[in-house]
Amino acid sequence: MFIEEYLQDVRHARFSAPALTGYLRRAGRRAREVWVANPGAVRSLWTLALLFFAASFLAAAALAVALDRQLAQALFFWTAIGILPAFTLVTLHLDLLRDRDGYRLSAVNLPIALTLLRITLLPGIILFLGSGHARLALTAFLIASASDVLDGWLARRLHQVTQLGVVLDPIVDIVFNLSIFIAFSRAGLLPGWVSGVAALRYGILLVGGIYLYVRIRPTFFGRLTGVLMAALMTLLILLHALPGPVAERLAPLTRVALGALLCATVIQVVALGWYNLRLMRGAVARGRVVGDVRWGAQ
Repeated sequence: MFIEEYLQDVRHARFSAPALTGYLRRAGRRAREVWVANPGAVRSLWTLALLFFAASFLAAAALAVALDRQLAQALFFWTAIGILPAFTLVTLHLDLLRDRDGYRLSAVNLPIALTLLRITLLPGIILFLGSGHARLALTAFLIASASDVLDGWLARRLHQVTQLGVVLDPIVDIVFNLSIFIAFSRAGLLPGWVSGVAALRYGILLVGGIYLYVRIRPTFFGRLTGVLMAALMTLLILLHALPGPVAERLAPLTRVALGALLCATVIQVVALGWYNLRLMRGAVARGRVVGDVRWGAQ
C-alpha cells in the first residue's frame, strides 16, 4: 500500500523526517488527483462502508436483545471505529483500482468487498474471544475464513483480479492473523511467546516490504501454511467453545502445533529472504527468487 516511485526517494534519504513528510505530501496530491478523475470509485467504496456500518448496527441490535447489551455496544463502537481507518487507507490508494491491463475501474468489485469484510469482522472476533463468547467468535471467524477463500477464487473465476486486490489481500491477512494471535493470548488460549513469534513473522514481512520493496505474493508453500494455520486456529476456537475431556486433551497439542508452525515460518522467511537479497545483489552467481515472498517489482 505504498507508492513505490515515491518510496524509493524515502529510502535514498534513509527514512529521514523531511523525506517522510515529502512522501506524505506527494501521496496526498496523487490521491486527490485520483478522486477527481474517478469519483465513482470513491462513491462505491464508501457506499460499501455504509453497508458494513448498517450491518454492524443490526448485528449489535440483535446481540443486545438476545444476549448482552454492553457487549453489543462495544461491538458496534469498535466495528464502526475500525471501518473508518480501513476504508480511508483504501481510499488513499484507489489509483490501484485497475484491472490486469491497467485500465481504471469505476467501482470496487465483489472480491475487494469480501477482503474488506474480513477486516470489518475483526473487532467482533476479538471482543467475543475476550468476553468468553467462543461460539460467537467461532461463527465470525468461519465467516472471515470463508471470505478469505472466496475473494481470490471469485477474482480469478469472474476475471476481476485488480491491482488493489492483489496488494490489499495479503496486508489484510497479516493484520487479521496477527490481531487474532494477540487476542488468543489475551484470552488465555495461547501463551504469550506464540503471539511474540507471530508478531516477529508478520513484522518481518511488513518491514521488509517497506524497506526493501518485498512484494508479498502467495506461493504453494505460503498457501499450504495459511490453510494449515487457519485450520489450527479454527480448531483452537472450537475446543474453547466446546469444553470437555476431548478439548482438554487436544487444546495443548493444538497450541504446540501453532507455536511450532509459526517458528518454522519465521525461519523460512528469514532464510529465504536472506538468500533472495543476496541473489538480487549479485552475491549468488546463479539461482532464482524463491520462497513465500517474492523480491522486486516483478
